[in-house]
Amino acid sequence: MAKYKTALGLNGFGWAYVVYNQPYDFEKILVHAAKLGFDGVELFGMPENYPVEKSAQFALRKQIEDHGLVVASIQSLPGGLGNGHPASAYSLCRKDYVNYIQNMLDLAVTLGCEAMGVWAGELFGTGPNEQSINYMAEVYTQCAALAKDAGIPLVLEAEPVQQVNTPEVWFRILKATNSKYLRALCDLAHINILSKQKPLELLKELQPYIGYTHLAGNDGTCTKIESRSSTHLALTEGSMDWKAMLNQILDGGYDGWLDIDVWENPDPFGASEAGKKALDEFLAKR
Repeated sequence: MAKYKTALGLNGFGWAYVVYNQPYDFEKILVHAAKLGFDGVELFGMPENYPVEKSAQFALRKQIEDHGLVVASIQSLPGGLGNGHPASAYSLCRKDYVNYIQNMLDLAVTLGCEAMGVWAGELFGTGPNEQSINYMAEVYTQCAALAKDAGIPLVLEAEPVQQVNTPEVWFRILKATNSKYLRALCDLAHINILSKQKPLELLKELQPYIGYTHLAGNDGTCTKIESRSSTHLALTEGSMDWKAMLNQILDGGYDGWLDIDVWENPDPFGASEAGKKALDEFLAKR
């Protein structure tokens, strides 16, 4: 059996603290990840902010590695959360975002990441206009150059509630940047929504750009809670054929991280355990 690298995304645990008022215990989550046999974790800077001091960053890395895990990826904040904005008409805001990405890449290097997630920012209205798309292409071209210097690719995620809210906008930015240091973050739940529940068709076009994955179930809906983004069920739940999707991704040559994502799931521990079990069974048959 080929060895696939599996990661547990911590965003669902951090967000459960925000939207469901669930206790957040970082050490407990690491124990959970190690017990389930994950190889790494994807870090999320909520509810505990990423450490600023180098000594604290190295201590965080050591804490994770002491559990036999590595940092697969870190998530940066979407634009517009005090970190500038890649689609802003104001050059100062766009510059602030580029500077923020540089700072986050410095953290990613210290933590030993293999990827860093990026989100353009919250969607306003029906979607970005032509000028905004051009600005995002310009900004992410600059960010990809920084990522190349750091040796860590950025992975851009499209969501129905983000500035990058359609496959068309997503591909325009990826093609305009034209760099192996700006790839696509392929989230199965978002792919199902963005493709209008025809995910295999979208995956064919996305395949050359995939740099990281988020694995979750979806039933063709978005949530009615905080983010109102694509519903992230346990991998075993929902109406989409996640096995066919993942087979297509892996058959296409993707050999990177397989990340169990439990974003906004009310039971992140249970959903991630069910997802890891199903993923292990699936991979054992390949």
